[in-house]
Amino acid sequence: MERIELLANLAEIFGGVAVVVGIIFGLVEFRRYKSDVQREAAVALARSFQTQEFVAAIRFVLELSEPIDLSHYKSLPETKKDLVWLIFGSMETIGIRVSRGDLPIHLVDELYSIPIVEGWRKLNPLVEDLRNEFNSPQTWEWFQWLHERMCERHKQVPRVPAHARP
Repeated sequence: MERIELLANLAEIFGGVAVVVGIIFGLVEFRRYKSDVQREAAVALARSFQTQEFVAAIRFVLELSEPIDLSHYKSLPETKKDLVWLIFGSMETIGIRVSRGDLPIHLVDELYSIPIVEGWRKLNPLVEDLRNEFNSPQTWEWFQWLHERMCERHKQVPRVPAHARP
């Protein structure tokens, strides 16, 4: 009888150890999966800079001499309006991915700091006009959210150019 109790106790201990090992394995695999997702998102983010259209959109917005509002926007040629919407959509997507943890903000900062900060500064009056026109405060909300997070980050961790780092 003692032998059966000993075997039952050992089986119970082994079962408990197996559960703990399974939980640890699951957590390790989840972290690895999350890391893989972030790596893939980072590669996709970097690749987005490699499209001619996106580069043109960033260039157009950064080269604006002043922030634009709805009346200025309406005077733009259709091709330039498309570039503005490409920036809106891209920054909106990046903002959502950062908020969900798919993209680390430090990587977005490294790749898109100037387009986010300057892009929002130059397009903010237009966004406010569009929000009023569409009667929708959610218009380009993730672009704004991303800009605000980026500014907060720059206050906490000042941006040092790579060429100036030790």
